[in-house]
Amino acid sequence: MRFNSVGFALSVGMLLIVVLIGFTLLSAAGLVGFAADEVKVAQCGVGGPSDDVNPRELTAEKTMTSAGSESAEVAAGHTLFNNNCAQCHAVGEQVVGPALGGLTKRRPISWILPWVKNSSKVVASGDEYAITLFNKYNKQQMPSFALSDKEITSIVVYITSTEGQYLQVVVN
Repeated sequence: MRFNSVGFALSVGMLLIVVLIGFTLLSAAGLVGFAADEVKVAQCGVGGPSDDVNPRELTAEKTMTSAGSESAEVAAGHTLFNNNCAQCHAVGEQVVGPALGGLTKRRPISWILPWVKNSSKVVASGDEYAITLFNKYNKQQMPSFALSDKEITSIVVYITSTEGQYLQVVVN
């Protein structure tokens, strides 16, 4: 029996392609690809134990690699945004709900996390900003989402990274 090196090379090549596609899909879903320094765990201070996110770290520069490609967190946030938020929100324009561009300038991450998880609870707590939003959008409640703090943070990082792109489109 003779060893077929071409067949072997093609088999190895196909296996490599399958592994890369699998990793890409898992990375886009946020299941792999996070470096330990990208996510810190501690107390958020709102509603009990949760992932702590420093709002100063939510900048587009932190989410882009040196080659300028999307990091795993931005890609995960993009997927999560499209699956959970895009029906009612856009970054640069009002849809059903408010435009999300500049979100971290208007509200800290410690406010955003409980808002996304259960906006009704934040409104019921008497939060002035939440009540203003609720009234401005015809008392239409944002649905509650069963997303982790890490997933919500990925969405916020995606929004932050997209803000600059939106501004360039408007200016040009």
